[in-house]
Amino acid sequence: MRYFRPLSATAMTTVLLLAGTNVRAQPTEPTPASAHRPSISRGHYLAIAADCAACHTNGRDGQFLAGGYAISSPMGNIYSTNITPSKTHGIGNYTLEQFSKALRHGIRADGAQLYPAMPYDAYNRLTDEDVKSLYAYIMTEVKPVDAPSPKTQLPFPFSIRASLGIWKIAARIEGKPYVFDHTHNDDWNRGRYLVDELAHCGECHTPRNFFLVPNQSAYLAGADIG
Repeated sequence: MRYFRPLSATAMTTVLLLAGTNVRAQPTEPTPASAHRPSISRGHYLAIAADCAACHTNGRDGQFLAGGYAISSPMGNIYSTNITPSKTHGIGNYTLEQFSKALRHGIRADGAQLYPAMPYDAYNRLTDEDVKSLYAYIMTEVKPVDAPSPKTQLPFPFSIRASLGIWKIAARIEGKPYVFDHTHNDDWNRGRYLVDELAHCGECHTPRNFFLVPNQSAYLAGADIG
């Protein structure tokens, strides 16, 4: 089973306040709600919608996106990583391609598999444009933090990260960028994209099947957490 920190109230509020932008975040005519919208970059907006800080910032006293938050599981604590642009302890040396592989496919720059506490089975349907915007935000707007986060050290056999590659194949953890559903309007498509991909609501709110991936036949029907 996955173990996630729920979407924070701040992130949820911001997503709702910024709901005037479509899936590709194109400008729209001002509305009473959007007229007071915070002036932030597109990548910053996407990072809030994805609630990156919920797991990659260690509580109120942790440095922003510097990792170290312990995600508790029956196998042991899985510590979030430093995703600031630090070149010594963060992802400052990642290329866009490496960033995309980690985000969408759960594979680090060194080729190691990421534990599925990282919801890459939702993020793998992010559009190319959104991945580029997130990358640009982290690399140019986030302050680098040159400090290591604790290493995840799970007991055998969970310590064998390579086995996750087999699990991904068996569980069909693979997806393609979101495809616009022309049977619905722009608002519906943008909402579906936010719910299923960026905000990954189903990771907590959909029960899991035998392979411990969301059971889409019970989409958003609720699930046990932890």
